Amino acid sequence: MSLVRLENIAIHFAERTLLEGLSWQILPRERYGLVGPNGAGKTTILRLIAGEIEPSHGTVWRLKHLECGYLPQETTAEEYRPLFEAVYGALPDIPALAAELEELRHAMVAEDSRDELLERYGVLESRWMAMEGYSAESRVGRVLHGLGFRQDDYERAVSTFSGGWRMRVHLAKLLLQSPDVLLLDEPTNHLDLPTLAWLEEYLEEFRGALIIVSHDRAFLDRMVTSIAEIDRGHFRKYAGNYSEFERERERRQEKLEAHAARLATERQRIERFVERFRYKASKARQVQSRVRFLSKLEKVEQETQARHIRFHFPDAPHSGRIVLKVKRLSKQYGDKTVLRDIDIVLERGQKVALVGVNGAGKSTLCRLITGLEPPTSGELRLGHEVRLDYFAQEADFHLKGGRTVLEELSAEASISELPNLRRMLGVFLFRGDDVFKPVDVLSGGEKSRLAIAKILLRPSNFLILDEPTNHLDIPSKEVFLSALKEYQGTLLMVSHDRYFLERLVDRVLELEDGKLKEWPGNFGEYLEQKALFQRSEKEAVPRNPVRDSSEVVGHKTKDQRRSEAERRSQFFQRRQFLQRRLDELSQSIERLEARKSELEELLSSEETYRHGEAVREIVAAYEQIRRELPQLYEEWEHLEGQREILENEMAR
Repeated sequence: MSLVRLENIAIHFAERTLLEGLSWQILPRERYGLVGPNGAGKTTILRLIAGEIEPSHGTVWRLKHLECGYLPQETTAEEYRPLFEAVYGALPDIPALAAELEELRHAMVAEDSRDELLERYGVLESRWMAMEGYSAESRVGRVLHGLGFRQDDYERAVSTFSGGWRMRVHLAKLLLQSPDVLLLDEPTNHLDLPTLAWLEEYLEEFRGALIIVSHDRAFLDRMVTSIAEIDRGHFRKYAGNYSEFERERERRQEKLEAHAARLATERQRIERFVERFRYKASKARQVQSRVRFLSKLEKVEQETQARHIRFHFPDAPHSGRIVLKVKRLSKQYGDKTVLRDIDIVLERGQKVALVGVNGAGKSTLCRLITGLEPPTSGELRLGHEVRLDYFAQEADFHLKGGRTVLEELSAEASISELPNLRRMLGVFLFRGDDVFKPVDVLSGGEKSRLAIAKILLRPSNFLILDEPTNHLDIPSKEVFLSALKEYQGTLLMVSHDRYFLERLVDRVLELEDGKLKEWPGNFGEYLEQKALFQRSEKEAVPRNPVRDSSEVVGHKTKDQRRSEAERRSQFFQRRQFLQRRLDELSQSIERLEARKSELEELLSSEETYRHGEAVREIVAAYEQIRRELPQLYEEWEHLEGQREILENEMAR
């Protein structure tokens, strides 16, 4: 039975039709990713389901007594209560029940005749027990801790937190309410990696229907089992997560392109006939017939996919081998120490992720390296011929007022790049007349996208990027990722986008409690080791797979020797895992190659084609193997590369 049903929905804004003929059923425990270009109507659909707006046409049917929780991209509600009290108050019925029980306890102490009060108290206490009221405060504490709040935040008024933290407060309330339908609009925008990992684990236990709008591919891949796509008014559903949806969409696009090519060939053939015999009386009827046929010939609407568009960073001077050297760097604001004794050496061509919880000091370290702030103590030196470029989260830092979007980008472009600027702006979601908007009236997200586009035009050999992908959709991220992968300079990047980092960086630095730690391996290996380290901490097993950047090399203590032994053990476990998977892939590849040879032999036999149904089955099986084999080879090559890196690391 449906929880929510949208029937023939239309949404009109002024003279623009946003949605037309949309029908969708939301079933219990379904997990949808709602995707589509910016402005396609994703947020509008969430607000329709939540009951915040009504359709211009059509019906929204909801199950009686349905509880729907909606997390918008931005919250404007002011909340002056302390954090813990505000979140506890969102629990369904429990706060009111607790207040009434407290009143009854006071009344029973004050009055001699307590039979009626005792009876009422017993009824309420039974309900309290059934609702697990005694564990309510610990549940609130668990959710607040998981979302990154500290215990000394509990008495702070919610209004004193920043916008991103207030969004976490709103999310905490929704998670504790556990509604029948949970609608999340870009929930990962204000979350760091540890909080994001906790949220995923929490949502895996969620029992209601879940609809997520997100530009975080890794989050969608883990959280959803179906994709609903809205694009230029068309609504389509796909089984599987985002990666499966993308593969299916690619196959559908290939079919559309092939169909469009066939239609174009047919159109050209008919047009040649019409042009040849247009003035020949004996062919007049045939010409008219073909003209009518041309007018009815369908037009295939194909998708414009930004990931097929490529941009490259301009060439920059070749820098020295050492790009950045930081020694015992510290930064204090008053009595608060943000960074303490930081040591870093970055070499030419390295791509490095700088990670840590929100507030760990990542942006501060970026500003120190760029020279925008002075350190309290320590040394910081850029290498020979280093040309640094910096993307800050505060987009106004990069832009000048008094220009249009196109003028702002043109100011950075060379003459050869000018013809491509409109196309570049389209990739970063400035389309049509958007390019003539004054920079001063752009939203924060629009300014960030424009600042990223400008970076693609400037020659540099050392890039520092502080959360550059927050306001990009998935196709725009793909274009930016492709450019960064080909970038020949050195990269230091702050981001919580796991898909992006897994495909880009080869080194991970983590800020924690003011200190810098380096994790061996790439970002995928960092996530695995971090998870293992956290599990071992919970089990009270002394493991320490990281090395402190400020550690002085000398005689090894007992703890250091034990730490190295633990690290070797983890390397061995990781190598075993990789070898097992490589063996599995080798067996699968060998089996599929053998089956492929058998099918090719069948397809080369004339006898096969005498049985139509058998031919279709053989061809289908052959095409399936042709699709699977490249994926298996790609995974084998990737894991083999990881195994070699691990062997080299163990040999050091």
